[in-house]
Amino acid sequence: VVTGALWSGSVGAGDELRLEPAGHDVRVRSVQVHDHDVSRAEAGQRVAVGVPSLERSEIRRGDALVVPDSFPVSFRLDVTLDELEPVPDGVRLHVHLGTADSPARVVRVGERWAQLRLSSPVVAARGDRVILRGETTVGGGAVLDPAPPRHRDPKRLELVERGEIASTVREPILADTLRRFGDLELGSLRRAGPWIFSPVWLAELEELLQERIAAADPIDPGIAPPSEPWSPEILPLLSLERRGAKLYLPGATPSLGARREDAETLKRELAAAGMQALKVADPELARFLEATGTLVALGDGYAIGADAYVLARDKALEECRETGQITLARFRDLVGTGRRDAQLLLERLDRDGLTRRVGDARVLRRAARV
Repeated sequence: VVTGALWSGSVGAGDELRLEPAGHDVRVRSVQVHDHDVSRAEAGQRVAVGVPSLERSEIRRGDALVVPDSFPVSFRLDVTLDELEPVPDGVRLHVHLGTADSPARVVRVGERWAQLRLSSPVVAARGDRVILRGETTVGGGAVLDPAPPRHRDPKRLELVERGEIASTVREPILADTLRRFGDLELGSLRRAGPWIFSPVWLAELEELLQERIAAADPIDPGIAPPSEPWSPEILPLLSLERRGAKLYLPGATPSLGARREDAETLKRELAAAGMQALKVADPELARFLEATGTLVALGDGYAIGADAYVLARDKALEECRETGQITLARFRDLVGTGRRDAQLLLERLDRDGLTRRVGDARVLRRAARV
């Protein structure tokens, strides 16, 4: 049986509640007021609530029975500060909230406010009263924000005290986290999925990402998107294109830029090498030239000219059609190259879906088309 004052709402048999801050979900079996069974008790009454799923050892003085997810559990409280005697910044006191009692450090915020950083979590609501005690009572206050971020921002608390909660939001936060303030007008805030945020922040994000894209390598003028959890809902609001795992400016295409001379040199080297695979030290340049049809990447950082690859491919496929298979040794002789390069070429044919390995030979895949 859980006893105490019913602070808000009502409670009746069959209600699904949660014991906080422990987080135990319970079902109410019975409710009594002044030792009499009632179907439902209302705010302001002293009640005894029967919850048979809880052991006595699981209930502590100061715990609260609440509708699940209706009140935050927090190690911090932003409060107005009413001092009976000076409360220094950083002093450690006991915070009394209802019947809960927790040691806390007082962080002064401006002249009239404080953030109480608690040693144990509490359940509070905006407007709840707190008492601060050391050896004696030194002051008290009212809860402005029952689950604030860690901060020392008097401007934020001034806005919260005036009820201008939306004005405190800049970067994305989950809209549900503001339920602790009751019904709110979002005003100019924007919403994407479960997130709310300032349009000013959104404009700054787009500007920052565009600056990063401008500084990216022109051979691949994209950047990795932000990894924050809000990314899937908010990035589609920006005037950027998502291609695979990167973000690009609309219509952006790769260009060689300062690598143009390197590209021409590599093209000449590939043409001179013929069937011999070359090690390419610049993987981004290799990807660019493969995308433009100049080379074909093999394994281990090697590449071959596109024309040479087509010739080698056609020889392998012709042999497979005539004899039913092709071995590494036979392919090496056909293309006139070393064992390593022949092996790399055959593995590329496998990856392209043209052949598959069976024992020591390759055979055509049924769906192979050139």
